Amino acid sequence: MNWLYYLAEANIYLGVFYLAYCLVLNKETHYTFNRVYLLFVCTIAFVLPLIQLDFLKPTVYINTGASIDIPVAEKRLSWQSGLLYSYLTGVIIFAVQFMVKLYQLQKLARLKPAYSNDDYTLICLEGSTTAFSFFRYLFIGTDAAEPEMIKRHELVHIRQKHSADVLALELLKIINWFNPAVYFLQNSLRSVHEYIADEQTSLAAADTTAYSSFLVNNAYGISGPSFTHSFFNYNLLKKRIIMLHQKRSGNLARLKYLIALPLCAGLLCESTLGFSKTYGFINIGRTATVLVTDTLPKKLPPPPPPAPPAKPRKGAKGLVPPTPPLAQIKPDGKSRPNLPPPPPPPLEKGKGKYPPPVITKDDRAKKQDVKFPPPVVTKDKLTKKSRDVKFPPPVITKDTVKH
Repeated sequence: MNWLYYLAEANIYLGVFYLAYCLVLNKETHYTFNRVYLLFVCTIAFVLPLIQLDFLKPTVYINTGASIDIPVAEKRLSWQSGLLYSYLTGVIIFAVQFMVKLYQLQKLARLKPAYSNDDYTLICLEGSTTAFSFFRYLFIGTDAAEPEMIKRHELVHIRQKHSADVLALELLKIINWFNPAVYFLQNSLRSVHEYIADEQTSLAAADTTAYSSFLVNNAYGISGPSFTHSFFNYNLLKKRIIMLHQKRSGNLARLKYLIALPLCAGLLCESTLGFSKTYGFINIGRTATVLVTDTLPKKLPPPPPPAPPAKPRKGAKGLVPPTPPLAQIKPDGKSRPNLPPPPPPPLEKGKGKYPPPVITKDDRAKKQDVKFPPPVVTKDKLTKKSRDVKFPPPVITKDTVKH
């Protein structure tokens, strides 16, 4: 939709330039300068939006560490799409009208010419009072009054290529049909063309007053197609007579046309600073750009809440302990440290719970130094022991017999 924004901006500038023409230059009699100004603004208004003065833009700070999430646009019918379809409909309607008028004029140009030379081609229209010209074709009705005066007037339009201006404005109107300033500018340019032709025709005539009287007497003639220069134009008759008798502007009045320069400068600055756009293809100067790296620690998202403990399920052998969640199992299949340790392995048979003690030499020496107190013998214990003690029979060996 950038080109619709471009058209809107260009038409705003065109309206500003035409407003300056109406306020400052409309009543000046330098008609050639008026023509140049109107054609110039029709071009520059569409060029200024494409130019950007980058040195006027503020410094741009780009954060290289920040990530930007680009939302995905949904495909749906919006007001911009409706605006686009309305604009295209208007373009098609005005283009068809223009083609129909051009076809009708081409049919008239195919008629047998009455006279032709390198400058123009004269075509007479039987039983008509109309008179108009288009490029090098001059159409005059056989019933028109004073055809020589009319031919002198229309030849000015042909020699100065006024039809090219009208054709350019017609194409501009097709593209910018929604802008009323285009229609007013087209009428102003037509008026300037007639002022130029009347001025040169009156100079060739004997008297300006006589030429004005001729215009009044033939004010109700039949006009030609809308994009041709018709001699009989009742809407412009009053203005044409007024400008014929208007006092000529002095040479200092030409300085007024320099108003286009500050207007261009001001609108160019406004185009750079006032509009955010991507269709500025011509950049003048450079924009100061500073790359900024985000060194601040990023805020991590809060951890998810712990999962509720799973309830033991019933199996064939009673209650089965719950299976740990997947979040607590490592890729190697082991549980994470936050789980309780597994039970110890069962003991093997013949082995105690603890390993046997290790006795060193120091421990043996300490055992030899241990002294126990003598036993305490009481009478009761003595009598009991003496009675109960039984001695084994003596063993007699050969040695004992000898002794």
